[in-house]
Amino acid sequence: MAEVVFPFPFPEHLDLILPEIILAVMGMVALLMSVFLSSSRQYIVAWTSILTCIAVAAAVLNVSASEATMTFYGYFVLDDFAAYAKLLMITATVFAMFLSLNYIKDEANVGEFYTLMLFALLGLMLMVSATNFVVMYLGLELMALSVYVLVGYQRDVLRSTEAALKYFILGALSSCMLLYGITFLYGSTSSFMFVEMGSAISASGEDQRLAILTGMLFVLAGLSFKISVAPFHMWTPDAYEGAPTPVTAFMSVAPKVAGLVVFMRIVVDVLPSLQAEYTTLITFLAVLSMAVGNIAAIAQRSIKRMLAYSTIGHVGFILLGLIAGTADGYAGILIYMTIYLFMTMGVFGVIILMRRDNIQGELLDDFAGLSKVRPGYALMMGLLMFSMAGIPFLGGFWAKYVVFIAVIESGHIILATLGVLFSAIGAFYYIRIVKYMYFDEERVAFNFSKSLPLQATVLFSTLVIVAIGLYPEPVMVICRQALAGLV
Repeated sequence: MAEVVFPFPFPEHLDLILPEIILAVMGMVALLMSVFLSSSRQYIVAWTSILTCIAVAAAVLNVSASEATMTFYGYFVLDDFAAYAKLLMITATVFAMFLSLNYIKDEANVGEFYTLMLFALLGLMLMVSATNFVVMYLGLELMALSVYVLVGYQRDVLRSTEAALKYFILGALSSCMLLYGITFLYGSTSSFMFVEMGSAISASGEDQRLAILTGMLFVLAGLSFKISVAPFHMWTPDAYEGAPTPVTAFMSVAPKVAGLVVFMRIVVDVLPSLQAEYTTLITFLAVLSMAVGNIAAIAQRSIKRMLAYSTIGHVGFILLGLIAGTADGYAGILIYMTIYLFMTMGVFGVIILMRRDNIQGELLDDFAGLSKVRPGYALMMGLLMFSMAGIPFLGGFWAKYVVFIAVIESGHIILATLGVLFSAIGAFYYIRIVKYMYFDEERVAFNFSKSLPLQATVLFSTLVIVAIGLYPEPVMVICRQALAGLV
């Protein structure tokens, strides 16, 4: 009998993918549980999913090492950079699950909601550990397909299905643009690996320059869709408004973290020899995002649409770290996303707390007079809004401070000035909500239902933002240490 020889050696360091294995297995277990458990016991799936995320976080910490280690023939890497990004995304997922416990308990197919959350997280974790475009794209599509369904989860709500359809169509377009750009880069370098592709681009001649620049343009444009960069932001307001609020909270943070991590890996590993070219492009995108996000948000009457444009503006500020192109700039991106996570989850938590009877709590008018009947909620929302605006000394101030300092030190004084200007414009619509809560008369009845996990999430997020504002050094040190895996 002929001996069968496997064409590839068995990959080493398979323990590095233990977190992803746990997620994949438990995602399928959660799906089976949702089928066999009665509707009154679907909460078991929710708590199982939350515990799974906690176990995955523990596994990430357990398998992390001080040096970058690869597995699956070099297609998957685990370094401090990827590990920190994964912990941020896991934290965002756990928060979103806590926010959803009461929100969707009366919906059909509750178990499937948490299954999709787990698979979306799995795709995101694959993205940040990818060392080549193939694995990155597979993770991106796994995440995107899951989030498309989550956005349209409330199938009986017209705005939810409409938002899902718009998101799907524009998401498919962005995926095509990304693939188109990858084909140009692959055709010019004969490799999908980030580092090998970067070396080939550095050694390329003028006859390949047009193809490489075209590939770079389409890849960055495709990724810009995913992180809501203007002018590729068209899907964001509708998707944020139409999606269930816990899904909106999840979309605001986790995919943005993964997209920015991939952005950083590509500019550092693939495009180091094209820094002048991609800096020009990203500068245009950053200024446009800051302008569109902060100016358009002023006209919104729905707080979810306002926060959608706010996200676009924040992404513009974050891109300043990429433009700086320094270790401090990249560290600033991680610091910004860490603080943004807690601000966003706290704000969306308050929005869900406002949901009662036939009132969604999504209009600015719904917050009028909140301080008179729920001073604790008003105080937390006020602190979170001030932090979003970048008021000293709350967490949001340091988020903007680190990227502004990095871009100033890199010589982009005018860009930093524009950032400060748009930050001041953005402060108007954040502080306007504080004005509604403290200076306007009550317009709707406040009869909140109690939800301990939801209240704990809001309180914890607020306390973290205040603590970071008063003592930011630990977060900054951790983010700079995590950056050692990239630069």
